[in-house]
Amino acid sequence: MEMKLQKLWPLVGALCLSISAFAYGNTQNNNSTYSSSMHSSSQPGQEAHQRGTFREITPPAGPRVAHGADIFVTADFIWWEAVEEKLDFSSSGIAYTKALTVSDLQQTISAGKTVSVGKDWAPGFKVGLGLNMGHDGWDLYTQYTWLHASNTKSQKGDYLKNPQIISGYNVPYVNTIDEGTEVVMNNGDTYFSGFSENKSKWNLHFNAVNIELGRNFYLSQFLTIRPHMGLKGTWQSHDWKTTSIAQTGKKFVVATSDADMATYGIGSNKHYSVWGIGVRGGLNMEWYMSKCWSIYGDFSLSTLWTNYYKQTLTIAMEDIGIENPTSTIIVNFADGNAYKCKYIAELELGFRWETWLYDDNYHFAIQAGLEQQTWINWSVLNPYNQCADMSLRGLNLKLRFDF
Repeated sequence: MEMKLQKLWPLVGALCLSISAFAYGNTQNNNSTYSSSMHSSSQPGQEAHQRGTFREITPPAGPRVAHGADIFVTADFIWWEAVEEKLDFSSSGIAYTKALTVSDLQQTISAGKTVSVGKDWAPGFKVGLGLNMGHDGWDLYTQYTWLHASNTKSQKGDYLKNPQIISGYNVPYVNTIDEGTEVVMNNGDTYFSGFSENKSKWNLHFNAVNIELGRNFYLSQFLTIRPHMGLKGTWQSHDWKTTSIAQTGKKFVVATSDADMATYGIGSNKHYSVWGIGVRGGLNMEWYMSKCWSIYGDFSLSTLWTNYYKQTLTIAMEDIGIENPTSTIIVNFADGNAYKCKYIAELELGFRWETWLYDDNYHFAIQAGLEQQTWINWSVLNPYNQCADMSLRGLNLKLRFDF
């Protein structure tokens, strides 16, 4: 038995050696094939294989045209509502507490309301220019936004109040008197009383520029995502004017010892300009329902270093009852530069349709969506010397063309 096993050992060894040689030969052959494949794929026109399989985890999603300049342009028509908060200029339904007779105290005031300005739907536009770069599917994109909005409102009634004129600035030396008498009608609070009409006008000139470096790639067969980082800049002008007219038979005077100027109207003008620049980043996502139709969603956050300048406030009294009225400025503030850090959030959701033309040499897309921007604590117009939000929201209609 031992003799038979000893004769078998050389055969077992020869078999193991043969299997090892066969496995080694196959490994060398596979490596040679992979090397030749990589070498051939590195030739011009074989970009799809040049990156290697390890980079196909997030393949670029474009869109890119064939044999083009890799440039694209965009144009947007926007119809937005611009809102600057806390711009109250007139209130009714407040009893005139400094009554002259007992019968005045027995009157019941009717229900009133507070009227605000600083809200308007207005058309605007965006224009953009982009470049699809050759490095890993990156793209560079810049876009400019223009919007001008204005709003005018008024309120008529008895004993209206205007918080813009006095609140936050405390001008106690202006009083309402009976015409031809010296009976003071001011109730001593921080509002003017006795107005018969309050009028207000608000203007916004808005400009913004975004610069993005991004990459659009597939997360799945029908889902793409484009993270981007870049810069955001803006320059804006805000203006708010109010005018208040006294009750019939009453005037305003400057209550100094030698005051003799009577007036029927008093107005204010508050203005500020601002520019800012900072970092902006976000995500663009797209869910494909078919080859041409998709739902898109965009999100971005920005932090801006801003400079508020040309901050002015003037309050003037004017005798509008004469042919050539004269005005006297009783409040005149002109603040210098104020540097602040502000935050902005932007969201958009909509539908997109796209197609390729002339053997994929051109790409065209059209989309419609709703956009919402919140400029946190941006406004400094309100009469309470407090920061307030500014918001922009509405319709975006975009065209894109790649060539």
